[in-house]
Amino acid sequence: MKVAVITGASRGIGESIARALAKDGYALALGARSVDRLKKIAQELAQEHGVEVFYHHLDVSKPESVEEFSKKVLDRFGDVDVVVANAGLGHFGRLEGLTEEQFHEMIEVNILGVWRTIKAFLQSLKRTGGVALVVTSDVSARFIPYGGGYVSTKWAARALVRTFQIENPDVRFFELRPGAVDTYFAGSKPGKPKEQGYLKPEEIAEAVRCLLRLPKDVRVEEFMLRSIYQKPEY
Repeated sequence: MKVAVITGASRGIGESIARALAKDGYALALGARSVDRLKKIAQELAQEHGVEVFYHHLDVSKPESVEEFSKKVLDRFGDVDVVVANAGLGHFGRLEGLTEEQFHEMIEVNILGVWRTIKAFLQSLKRTGGVALVVTSDVSARFIPYGGGYVSTKWAARALVRTFQIENPDVRFFELRPGAVDTYFAGSKPGKPKEQGYLKPEEIAEAVRCLLRLPKDVRVEEFMLRSIYQKPEY
């Protein structure tokens, strides 16, 4: 039985990845701030697919929360095979218009949250020869106006993934770089037409399934996917 840890698992990309991996028989450890949503998802997946699903409150911006979550997961499962560092958020606007609180929140979640999550499970992944999959963005290697704060945190997350890989060759690190996705991200609501340039979370999840099915001697260092309706910018 393989075990996958997913952060930000209560909705959007994280929830879709959880549902996709349950189909493949993974036992799941789900973390997010919305425990009620996690409970509902866990019950559905256990009933539909017969997989073991552990869930617990997780706020990756809080070191003590990551520590508690990882301890409970490792106590429950022993070791894990996959860690999906998916939790993230964004505040948008001109750089000088961002507040200290907004910038600090993005740093805590998008940079330190990734670092804390990988660090907490790294030794377990080394024992299993596992995979750390970090969800960044297609802007982790380009620039956009009115998104400088968010973009800078995704560039930093990309640097973390690369450095973790160099320092830990016995673990495979995948950077998943989705373009615009139809979720609740940045205050929007799902339900937007695909023709507006949005991928569906389920499409991201299918990409993750494909990546995780690759042989262990294959390392996909980055995987960018965007809707055909999104302008190709690099």
